[in-house]
Amino acid sequence: MSTASTYLVFGDLHGRVLPAFRLASAWARDHETPLAGILQVGDLGYFPDISRLDKATIRHAKDDPLELGVLDVTQPSESADAVFAEPTCPPGLWFTAGNHEDFAELERFAHAHARQPDFPVDHYCMVNGIQDGEVAPLAGGVRVAAVWGIDGVEESRRKRVPSRAYIRESAVHRLAVQPFDMLLCHDAPFGAKRPQYGSRHLQALIEVASPKFVFFGHYKGEGGQSDVDFGGATVCHMGGFEMRGRDGTAEAGSVGVLTWADGRGEFEYLDPAWLASFTRHNWRWR
Repeated sequence: MSTASTYLVFGDLHGRVLPAFRLASAWARDHETPLAGILQVGDLGYFPDISRLDKATIRHAKDDPLELGVLDVTQPSESADAVFAEPTCPPGLWFTAGNHEDFAELERFAHAHARQPDFPVDHYCMVNGIQDGEVAPLAGGVRVAAVWGIDGVEESRRKRVPSRAYIRESAVHRLAVQPFDMLLCHDAPFGAKRPQYGSRHLQALIEVASPKFVFFGHYKGEGGQSDVDFGGATVCHMGGFEMRGRDGTAEAGSVGVLTWADGRGEFEYLDPAWLASFTRHNWRWR
């Protein structure tokens, strides 16, 4: 029997990359459990050039500088040096793209690493995008697939997003003929979070490929497992990790722990009481 590999799964970060790593370090330390990595469901808030911010990020960043946190990892910073030096810091983060990202820059990195299933996007090589429609083999033998973006077909389609932020059928088709264990997507499979919302392309992919786990973000509210039957896959919404709860606490349902061994996994959301110990006020030393 192989040794289990443990990952933390995060919802939308919107720039809070270093707080996510710090929370992971604190969890690993408190639970005496080494982490193999962090998985993240898009809206990382990847804007390495502030002149290219989208309107929503500009609006939120006026009140919350954590929205611009990607700048602390795309160039050297004392904050990143301190976080990544933690003995319990996981070795990396792997993400799919949401709809609030600098897609031109993500595509540039993706093309530069076209022969690889994933690619680093930061100065420290700690933050890694998974290619759209590809599968990244990670520690413990878990195969993690990614579909970028949000639904662009249904009536709920958002209009004011870059064209690249819509799900591409070609990515879904590539994954339909590849084996993978879990899927990171930003939008929900159709109906998983709200009736008549989500992507039928993702719904069909899950029914055909039968992954063991599907993690998505995008929707407001507390995260939780979908009660819709997707053919045996465990489909989970990850709430946004924005540390805007009471007294600046991390939101319930925004982070979960995945344990993987021998081709099987277990997932549960982190204990809300433990999450409440991690806030926007203490994250630098928690």
